[in-house]
Amino acid sequence: MVNAWVRKTPADFEFSVKVWRKFTHFRKHNQPHSGTKVEWESVTQADVDLFRSGIDPLAQSGKLGALLFQHPAGFYCTPENVDRLVRTLELFRDYPKVVELRHKSWSERHEETRALLEKCGASWVLIDEPKFATSIRQEFKPIGEIFYFRAHGRNAAKWWSHKEPWERYDYCYSWNEIKEMVLKLKTATEGGPDRKALVFFNNHARGQSIANAIMLIYEMGNDLKVRPSQELLRAFPQISEIVPPAHQGRLPIEEQRPS
Repeated sequence: MVNAWVRKTPADFEFSVKVWRKFTHFRKHNQPHSGTKVEWESVTQADVDLFRSGIDPLAQSGKLGALLFQHPAGFYCTPENVDRLVRTLELFRDYPKVVELRHKSWSERHEETRALLEKCGASWVLIDEPKFATSIRQEFKPIGEIFYFRAHGRNAAKWWSHKEPWERYDYCYSWNEIKEMVLKLKTATEGGPDRKALVFFNNHARGQSIANAIMLIYEMGNDLKVRPSQELLRAFPQISEIVPPAHQGRLPIEEQRPS
């Protein structure tokens, strides 16, 4: 399957791969309370070899953008978890890596966390999400060689109280929110070292992620490489304002920008 991805995608196409949850999540899926002992599955060398065999075609072809180590909100900054994080990242020393941490204990030890990730050759993921008392707090600036930003949506009402997991990500960023995001992205990436910048929308419940990605591409001043489907344009009329009819070419950015 991965070899097919390599063959079928353009030469400059890159994949970011979320690491198998066995490496990043405890066995219990509910958020543990402070002091609660959680159970982890033992990671074997066979597990590591199996996962590496799946991503190596991407790495060898130069199409691996990054490995994403996404940890849950219940993954606190404790000596045991620091040790676990270091050991896990060392298993993938030769790959580009980014780490998403969601609990405030990591940002409360900002310098220690930054140094830890730097030592392991990993970058710190910036996230946009609803903020609660236990949520991580981050400055909007890159930490590490890869600038990696994930927008999860801002559906605070459904973040913890939902019947289905997808409800958490049922959110569409407005034009004003996208414009604010673009200003931060441009400020964070300009004038610094030449580093890779990757932006992902994870508000995928009803296709909002695609619409918001198109809006961000537009606000960044870039052209769309693929025309959105009619179904997407009908579902998100705000992007139909910036996509010309199928029989027309793309208009200059300054002539299309919505007010």
